[in-house]
Amino acid sequence: MEWYGQVKHDSSESEVVLLLYDFLVPAELEKPLEETIRRLAGIRRWKSVVFIGGKEMSRIMRRKYSKSVHEIVSAIGEASFDEIFIARDFVGAGSALILNAYPDATRIIYGDGLGLVGYESDFFHRGIWSLTAMRSNFRAFCRRAVLGGPKRFKFDAAVLTIPIDWSGSYLWEMPLLVPDRVYSISVLKECIDRLPDLQSYCTGLVEESHDPHLFLLSTLSGAGLMSVKNEIDLYVEIVRQAAPTGSTIFLKTHPRCQEHILASVLKELEPEYRVKVIDDPQFSRIPIELWVPLVTKCRIVTVLSSSCILLSYFYGKETVFSLNESNIGRRFSPEWISYVTKLSTINRESSRGLKEWDGKSPLWRGPESVL
Repeated sequence: MEWYGQVKHDSSESEVVLLLYDFLVPAELEKPLEETIRRLAGIRRWKSVVFIGGKEMSRIMRRKYSKSVHEIVSAIGEASFDEIFIARDFVGAGSALILNAYPDATRIIYGDGLGLVGYESDFFHRGIWSLTAMRSNFRAFCRRAVLGGPKRFKFDAAVLTIPIDWSGSYLWEMPLLVPDRVYSISVLKECIDRLPDLQSYCTGLVEESHDPHLFLLSTLSGAGLMSVKNEIDLYVEIVRQAAPTGSTIFLKTHPRCQEHILASVLKELEPEYRVKVIDDPQFSRIPIELWVPLVTKCRIVTVLSSSCILLSYFYGKETVFSLNESNIGRRFSPEWISYVTKLSTINRESSRGLKEWDGKSPLWRGPESVL
């Protein structure tokens, strides 16, 4: 947001409302995520910080869409905005609702994982013919027919720290602004400097560790990509393949991961490794990019996390990529295999491509961009 302000307005100063919404997690995980975001957001002053939980968003959406628009404006407390910055305009109800509530605002996309765009069609085509998906799609169709639905708006610009165009064509006709790496690192450092207790916690974790490995877990069953059992089995298999028996392993869950999955993985691995679970409630939801002593001391093993790209970008840290054709085919639901395979490929190729990247154009484009 500040980079866009510098480029377009010659100033990063602005009056900003921070809106927290569409976490898409069980209700018991909303509060820890909200608290973590508010803590990190303290590097800036905001006109206001507004939180709309999943239950409240569902209530807002159970009416004619025009009334839903009116309610979101009332909840935010502002009649208009000059600019709106969002990660995407699909997945969850909130982003599309916001764009419809403020149609005259300039619309800027910053992407998932600080830069992934153009994956909507592939994301929604997975599992479209399953019975559950067909029922969900039919309900959505009926709701839209009776109550109305959002109008789709084009974005006016993309501000992507790590520009990755899944489709290969999403960024063709859209202005792309890439924040300078030095500037991005300075903002990261501001966040790190607000968390001295986290840095001390990290230092304590790695003390007396032996051949430490840090595993970045994901939220695979929660996202519908596989069963809970398969997620547990996949993590156990990956640890055994990547880390020697007796070594120290750190398990860092995804902020949206459910705790019972981690408990089951821990039970399987404790007899073979010195397992340290990163589960301190005041730290566990903080993004791994801010865990400096842990990141610098450990060998990093990723499952399906775009953090591998950011760790390479910010720290020059190489990552072990654990997914391959075999475990993807055995563990993931059939309708998601091609999607996961492509996402895994993007993570690998983007991380390796950073050394040659010009810092201005997309770091990775889908094959459709080849002429």
